[in-house]
Amino acid sequence: MWLIVVGGLPKVAAVVFDFDGTLVDESKIFEEAMVVACKAVGLEPPKRRMVKMLARQHPDIYLKHLFPSDLTNREDLVKQFMEAFTEAYDLDRHRHAKLTKHAKPLLKALKAGGVKVGLISRRTTLWYAIREILALFSISQMVDKVVTCKEAETKREQLRLCLKGLGVEPSASSIVGDTIEDIYAGKELGCITIAYTKGFGTLYELLTAEPDYLIADLIDVLTIVASIE
Repeated sequence: MWLIVVGGLPKVAAVVFDFDGTLVDESKIFEEAMVVACKAVGLEPPKRRMVKMLARQHPDIYLKHLFPSDLTNREDLVKQFMEAFTEAYDLDRHRHAKLTKHAKPLLKALKAGGVKVGLISRRTTLWYAIREILALFSISQMVDKVVTCKEAETKREQLRLCLKGLGVEPSASSIVGDTIEDIYAGKELGCITIAYTKGFGTLYELLTAEPDYLIADLIDVLTIVASIE
């Protein structure tokens, strides 16, 4: 049925997805690695509820929370923390990685409909694992272009480079993401913006960003793309 829905494509020539929280959920190992890293540097881990919240944030955010700017030897502690965090993550070998519901059939349907697929991510120390995870879930061949922090630091620049690599103008593309950063990047470039509400961003934040569409199931991307004239 999903393939039939895409029959009229492509009015939208490309769909670019955010990685963490949109296509893949690795929040469980992020939480565990954070606890391990805190203990490794002699820091009392936050309460579990706070750990869950922090693990969904970019390192720029949670490091400020864990290590205040006036902390003695902050730079060394942060370095030790990130080394321990990365080691804990690597030992997991993606055992806790989960592909978002309907992600795989969605990607298959987009490709079958002639739509190019891109992927962007602001992962820093863990950027190298993205292709491993794509291979783990057998979706590498469904993604035409991947742009990470190695190519650009901001989501806006990553999206621009991704679309350039796909050979698609922003006006003929859509970005699907779970944070306001994704939505704002798409709006600035002139893409169709689709906010996924079951990722890392809160519903309030996503509504504030005023995306073109709001979805709770990734498969709804097909209906949206097929309806765009």
